[in-house]
This record gives sequence, C-alpha cells and structure tokens, in this order.
Amino acid sequence: MVCRVGSKARKKPTAVVIFAWLAMAPGVMLGVERLQFKPGFNLFSPQQDVQVGKESSAQVDKQMRLLNDPEVLRYVNSLGKKLASYAPNNTSEYAWQFKIVNSTEINAFALPGGFIYVNRGAIEAAENEAQLAGVMAHESGHVVMRHGTHMASQAMLAQAPLAILGGILGQSGSLTAQLAELGIGLGVNSLLLKNSRSAESEADEVGTYILYQAAYDPHAMAQFFQIIEKKYPQRTLQFFSDHPNPENRIKDVDAEIAKLGPPRGSKTASPEFEATKRRLAVLPPPPKALGVPKASTYQPPPPPSEHMIRFDGKVFALSYPDNWQVQQSEDGVALFPSGGMVTGPEGETAQAYGVAISRYRPQQGNWGLVDATQELAESMRQSNSTLRVVQQTGMSLQGRSAVSVLLQSASPIEGQRETDHLVTLRQGDYLLALIFIAPEGAFESYRPTFDKMLESIELTN
Repeated sequence: MVCRVGSKARKKPTAVVIFAWLAMAPGVMLGVERLQFKPGFNLFSPQQDVQVGKESSAQVDKQMRLLNDPEVLRYVNSLGKKLASYAPNNTSEYAWQFKIVNSTEINAFALPGGFIYVNRGAIEAAENEAQLAGVMAHESGHVVMRHGTHMASQAMLAQAPLAILGGILGQSGSLTAQLAELGIGLGVNSLLLKNSRSAESEADEVGTYILYQAAYDPHAMAQFFQIIEKKYPQRTLQFFSDHPNPENRIKDVDAEIAKLGPPRGSKTASPEFEATKRRLAVLPPPPKALGVPKASTYQPPPPPSEHMIRFDGKVFALSYPDNWQVQQSEDGVALFPSGGMVTGPEGETAQAYGVAISRYRPQQGNWGLVDATQELAESMRQSNSTLRVVQQTGMSLQGRSAVSVLLQSASPIEGQRETDHLVTLRQGDYLLALIFIAPEGAFESYRPTFDKMLESIELTN
C-alpha cells in the first residue's frame, strides 16, 4: 500500500509520514483536528480507497445474500448516484455502486471508495423517499469522509509503524493480501466497518448537507433513526451495533441544518419510491437466515495462555493472554481468543469469549457509581431482551470504588447461555465498563484469566 507520499515507493520516510506516525503511535495518540468536511488522517489515496473497497465488496458479495431484482436495483442506484453527486470531497475515482442485501434486518453500510449496501428491510421501513435518501446520504458521508481507510490507517500505524515508515507497503501485490498480513481483514466483519460515534456524527453532518443540497427535507435522516428505533426495536439492534448512536443526534442535525442557509426544498415523496415499495411487496420474501453457530458444531477457542502481555490504550492499560487478539475502535477495545468472535445470521459479529471495554457517559447529571452502573445495565437490557441481572455488589479495585454486576443472557452460539461479568469504575465524567464474556459452561475456566486482567488494569488519565 502506498502512503501519502505518492504512487512511487520511497526508500526514506518523509517528514509528513514521520509526523503522522508520531501523532498516531500508541502512547502518543493525538486526535486529528477535523475541519468542516475534512477527512481525518489517512495513509491511503482515494484511488486505493476504491481498490480496497472493490476487493472487500467482492468478499461481501460472497458472504451475504443480495437482491438482484433489476427494477429495485435501478431505482436504488439512480437515487444513490444522484445523492453522491452532491457529496462534498467527492472524487471522480469513487465507484458509487449501490447493492441491496436481501434481508428483513434494518441496516446499511458503506465500504471505502463508494460501495454501499442497503438492506431490503431498510427500504421497506422507510416511510418516504427522503428517509431512504437520508440513510444513503449518511452512508455516502462515510465514503467521502474516508472513515474506513482512516480506521485501517490507525490500526496499521499501531501494528506496523516501521513498515509504514519504510514505505514497503503497496509496492506489489493486492492491498487485500498486504492488509491481511497486518491482521486487517476485509468483508462483512472488516475493521473498515467499525465506525465510532464521532464518525457517525460526521456522517450525519455530511448526510444532512447532501439532503439539503438535493432539496430533500434534511430532517428526514434523523427522523428515520428515531422511527425505526421505536417501531422496529428487534429489527434494528444490528443497525445501532454497526452505527453507534451519537449523543444528541437530533439536536446536532438541527444545528447543522441551521448552518446551511435558507431551505432549498422539502421533498419527501416520489412515484419511483412508491413503485419500488410495491415491487418489494410482491417479490418472494428473503430466504431464512443461515443461523448462528450451533453448539454441536462450534469449535471452542484454545485455552487462554498463561503468558500475559500488556495493552496500553488511551485511557487505560491492562494485561491479557498473548494468544488473544485485540480489536480497537474509537469507542472501545475488544480482546478475545481465536474463534471468540462469531458471525450471526445476517453476517453480524458478536463476541462469545473475551473482554469488551468501553466508556459510557451517564444521562443523569450528578451521578453516583451505583446508579450509573444500573443505568448502563438497563441500557444493555433494552438492546438484549434475554439479559438479566443475577447479582450486583460493590468492590474495591486498586484502591478505587468499583461495582461488580453478574449478568446472564443468550449466547451468540446457538443453544448456549452466556455469563457476563460487568465491572465499572469512574473515570472523570465517564464510566469505564469492562465486560468479561464466556458461555455459561466455560466461564469458570476463564475466571482466573479474567481476574488477572482485572487486577492488572491501570487508568492512564
């Protein structure tokens, strides 16, 4: 993969690349100040966005069932390309291909370079064309803000800074193979799709701008998110898993609209949208889901290694088994063994083993640790109806007050129950939440490892 230094590999790192490495390297991570619609730090060129997106799209097409009805595809591509023509930072290199996943789940996602997938369920759930346009404009925002390759760039600098500085990436072969060597896979479970709340906020801003320029009601995007959350709670869990819900989404969208100037239009409906809805209604229903991994065929991960290594994050550090993997996003970190992440019926990823760590900001003002933990547990329960609290107690962790909550729920492995141990600490205005995860029958064998990890944690700011 070629760095920003251009299409020809250089033997010596440039000052720009050295500065980028110093800014993003673990321990000295500095956020890139975002100007209006200015993409964040990126080692990829826009042309390479298209290459990575094309290779990843080929894998997605094999992993997901697509709807290939010509009439519906024609409408979705026509609408998508119209919206993309209003996108800021648009380049002639972007592919702008729109595909339909034949699933009733309400979801949509974008790959780098303009490869956008919209679930059939999202089209059916939209009450008017402006709402569907809002979903597609939001995904177009991820493309032009280059969120996927931004995340990949961060991961590459964390994992192989010397390779980046040496300029050896992208000199030959496919980007897919070179990214795989760095542990960055493509397809449905790709790091390219792990957007943070800040990325979602940026995509909202760009999506609002696109709707405004295209003369649609710019409120429609945020309205769609509200409608599906209330009207289809069980069908939208994956949407909000893939699209972390930014705080104050409606308020922020309203503020963005106020910056855009006098209204250009308030279009919501179209005959083409209504015809597409009628067409979907007479098509055969989506095939039944493939199902989650069955307990009888699922191969459990290897036991945790006794040798622990250190993970140093932005706000905490801890030790973990050296045969586990680390998956980072702006919102948190997942540490898990090989096979600890499983794929669900619609290609979504769920963690069946390991530890998930994130920060949670309580909704209330002057909050106490116990009340905020209960609020978090209730938020988790609302998105997982099988979750129940077994026990909650106070504890001390390295001289700090903490709360321990034992939870049980259905495991993403079919036929199994799951035990989750939630531990919370106060960190400024946030809760630091650690969730130790394993199937019920395996939890006790993982407990010594979980205890070691918990005892090793250090807050870094």
